Amino acid sequence: MIAFALVAALMCALAGRLGAGASFHCAMRREISPCTCRRDDVGTGAILVVCQRISTYEDIARALTGKFSPETKIGLDISYSQLPDFTEHSFRELGLSITRLKLNFDNLSELKESVFTKLDLLDYFSLADNSFTEMPRHVLRHMPHVKTLDFCRNKITKLTEEDFKDIQELEHLVVADNQISKIEKHAIPKGLKHVHLGINKLSSLNGALRDLDDLEWIFINANNLKSIDNELPVKAKRITLIHAAHNELQTLPQDLQQMPSLEAMFFYDNHIKSLDGALQKSKRLTRIGLSFNKIESLAEDEFAETEILSELDMAYNQLRILNGSLRSLKSLRYLNLTHNSLTEFSLQEIKGLKRLSVIDLSYNKISSVTGNMNLVDVETRVLELRLDHNYILNLGGALMGLRGLLTLNLSNNQIQKISPDDLIGLEDLRLLDVSHNHITTLEETSKTFLPSLEELIAHHNNITILDKDFHGLPSLCKADLSYNKIQSVNFEVVSKSRCTINGVPSILKIYLQDNPVLCDERMYELITILGSLNARVSGVSTCVATQTSAPVLMRALNDIVPATPVIVVTQLGPGVQIVEGREVVPSQLAYQRVGALIGHIIPESDGGLVLVDPPVTLPPENTNVVVKWPDERREKSHPLADHLRLRDLNSSPQ
Repeated sequence: MIAFALVAALMCALAGRLGAGASFHCAMRREISPCTCRRDDVGTGAILVVCQRISTYEDIARALTGKFSPETKIGLDISYSQLPDFTEHSFRELGLSITRLKLNFDNLSELKESVFTKLDLLDYFSLADNSFTEMPRHVLRHMPHVKTLDFCRNKITKLTEEDFKDIQELEHLVVADNQISKIEKHAIPKGLKHVHLGINKLSSLNGALRDLDDLEWIFINANNLKSIDNELPVKAKRITLIHAAHNELQTLPQDLQQMPSLEAMFFYDNHIKSLDGALQKSKRLTRIGLSFNKIESLAEDEFAETEILSELDMAYNQLRILNGSLRSLKSLRYLNLTHNSLTEFSLQEIKGLKRLSVIDLSYNKISSVTGNMNLVDVETRVLELRLDHNYILNLGGALMGLRGLLTLNLSNNQIQKISPDDLIGLEDLRLLDVSHNHITTLEETSKTFLPSLEELIAHHNNITILDKDFHGLPSLCKADLSYNKIQSVNFEVVSKSRCTINGVPSILKIYLQDNPVLCDERMYELITILGSLNARVSGVSTCVATQTSAPVLMRALNDIVPATPVIVVTQLGPGVQIVEGREVVPSQLAYQRVGALIGHIIPESDGGLVLVDPPVTLPPENTNVVVKWPDERREKSHPLADHLRLRDLNSSPQ
């Protein structure tokens, strides 16, 4: 959608080339202050003179009169200015050979004809971003050779036959973002190549474009058009782009079949229900934008001759069936079918398409994927397959042999189990996302060899054990298993995985956020072993101490694992106020072994937890020790006193 918007903006960019990017200073730069100048770098040979935020036209006349020779072509930009004396002068008195004139953001609503006399050399004229309600035809008659008119963002309400009768050499007309509700049939000059009528109030084109045989681009987006049947210039043999998005069109115009040169068409955000074969003969079409319509199905021969199509966007429709319509699209790279009503998808729909980069089938109603590829079939290739947010229960081996697949997204489905057959032949797969499913075990992945898989995303499932699940994943660098029910982790899970990034050995990161295993007393020992195997565990969990009711909150900070365990100190009685650097208030504290704490202990606002830092030697396992400090002397003489730095229960950690 962003790319389409950029195309729509291109016409206004074309009209605004006057001030574009010139990089060479001109010799008169200092002499023409408050204006500036620079040499044109787009090949026109002109000097671009910019006078912006000027208080009076007299200042411009004083700065520019007699400063350039008649042979020097001048592009003049007078914008963002208030010119109360504008009508008292004329451009002729400047003695400049003006070829391009730009008067933008000058709060103009009418023009005096005498100001614009003798502008025979002008080929570009812009009055964009002002307040005109009609075309200033009395001024245009003094610009007989003008090629480009830019009247974007004014308040023009109609285009008449009189408006352009004196400028028949016009090739580029930009009147986007006005209030145009009517175009007279013969208003637009017949030699026009590019027309931008977008963002207006047109309910009919009134035949105004039908006979414009030289048209190459048509922008009619964001109007109130319900039909453009018999409106397009079918004799225009060089037309390459039609942008008709954001209207109320019910059908695609059959005129499209008579436009063999068409390369891109954007009809998204309309009310189109079917294509009716309108694109069957579009042999040069490379981009189709039909998202946000009401299309329910595609005929088998819908794209019969569109063999070089590279992008097909039909997101946010009501598609229920594809009918094999995609098989002729041998050059297709991007297929967007997200947010439709497909209930199943067969890989046979894309058989033979070997240039696909992305297939987006997310947010449909797909419950089954069928039509697996033959393991020896190398004609079908996809780099990224998005099947997330559907109703898939199992894959049934459908993806077996899908060559070239790098990214597979199966998140937010109803998958309960991944079978070995589901992933056979996916030798290039680098990222597998099965998060937000109902998977209870990844045991079967150990039986499937995925030599290139670097990232496994399986959070928010029902996995309980990690044993040898990664044994078929030798290149794994990240495994996100957060928010599962994992109670046991075998250190051998990583024994056959060696993460490398750009050929350099790195760390396999295992995320276990909010899993019960983080509360296990032996977790620290496991982390030590995993560390020796170049694996690191990170995560946060809420654990309950065995001898007290105070919760222990464990939090990972930047994957930092302490070199030695830390001790949790919990409040056993009210009124504990222990502050570093101050006297200790008599109180009763308890500390206990809680296994490895990954990161630091964070106090809760309602009390109960403090941070003990630096760590000290833990007491024996399954032992809780209560330390009583009845007075300051006892506290200072305690063997642990030199090792403990206790922070205020209600303060933030440093």
